[in-house]
Amino acid sequence: MKTIKLNEVEIGMILAASIFLGGGDVELLSKGVEITERHIKLISRLGISEIQIEDGRDEEVPATSNEDQVRIITEAAKSAGEDFDAALYLKELNESELNPEELEPVLTNIANANMVIHVLTGEGNIPIDQKHKDLVEHTQKAFEQLKTSNELDLDSIKADIDHALPDMIRNDDVLMRLSQLKAGDDYTFDHSLRVSILATMIGKWMGYNKEQLSELAQAALLFDIGKLKIPDFVLNKPNKTREEEFEIVKKHAQFGYSILLKTQGVTNNIKYSALQHHERIDGSGYPLRLKAGQIHEFAKIIMVCDIFDAMTNVRPYKEKVSPFVAAEYISWNAGKTLDSKICYIFLRNLAVFYTGKEVLLSTNERGRIIYVDVNFPTRPVVQVDEKFIDLVKEKSITILELYS
Repeated sequence: MKTIKLNEVEIGMILAASIFLGGGDVELLSKGVEITERHIKLISRLGISEIQIEDGRDEEVPATSNEDQVRIITEAAKSAGEDFDAALYLKELNESELNPEELEPVLTNIANANMVIHVLTGEGNIPIDQKHKDLVEHTQKAFEQLKTSNELDLDSIKADIDHALPDMIRNDDVLMRLSQLKAGDDYTFDHSLRVSILATMIGKWMGYNKEQLSELAQAALLFDIGKLKIPDFVLNKPNKTREEEFEIVKKHAQFGYSILLKTQGVTNNIKYSALQHHERIDGSGYPLRLKAGQIHEFAKIIMVCDIFDAMTNVRPYKEKVSPFVAAEYISWNAGKTLDSKICYIFLRNLAVFYTGKEVLLSTNERGRIIYVDVNFPTRPVVQVDEKFIDLVKEKSITILELYS
């Protein structure tokens, strides 16, 4: 394995280590992928300057056992000066081990696209986290409790979601709604709240009824709770340079499933959302390497929202990208790693609200979106002073910032 600059990358090279955006939030390309021209353009667009490729001298790396992972975390804890209960963590790892034969078959599609949504219309334009303090406070409290136990008060969360649901889906301009949310100190919780809002909007656009929307909102709010079992000094480490550290973070999917499996009243739809949100329709995801028809529709929705939100929000160790760069990434992967129908519905509905928005271009020019072609929702026409820039034709120009 060797590290090379992006301008040295050639088509056909094999990626020796997965490429992650934001310290592990989004896996852009998986280890073992054969590099294509499209991959090079994607990597360049996201500002990645170098990658690791196989050089013919690579040896097969043995799978990391639970004991190995505990040893790696113990070493990291000592380096960070943190306390770590190795015995307890090993016990939880062993208890969360998956047996695919025990998993029930998953419904490919649970929604009837012709269903009519019968929900009340919300009023006013108060940010969701202010208007529905109970939902935010109760869920955050549940997240904090899960750090020390496996108990979850699902009934309280469900009641709060049902109360907030009409307002959550009232305004289709979901980017505006998300921009109203105040960022807190707990990224996992804030991220889950935003993903829940995004996923619920997609469910609405797909024709889910009120009961399905409520269950999807719960699933999206709880999909990442397994991260609460990953030590903070590993999860929030600015530079996870070792493949083993990524393997530790990946365990959050099975941790989340294990927690929900022990929680009374949790449906399979919610459990499988936590387990499968990092699967990919081409089989390149984890933890079970499932393919399209094996992945629950909730998980397919959540994986799109998870990627979009992770890419468009700042972390201590990464800068955000514009919604258009994130949308382009989703568009490029539609039908390849992400469900094409869900991607199309998401991007098409977002595009409606781009028109009239001010943007900053990669040319350092500031303009206004005046037209969005639904066939190219991530490449609008932008007016800058007296000139019009069609980003479908001007492929080298990107939108760096979107102003609400």
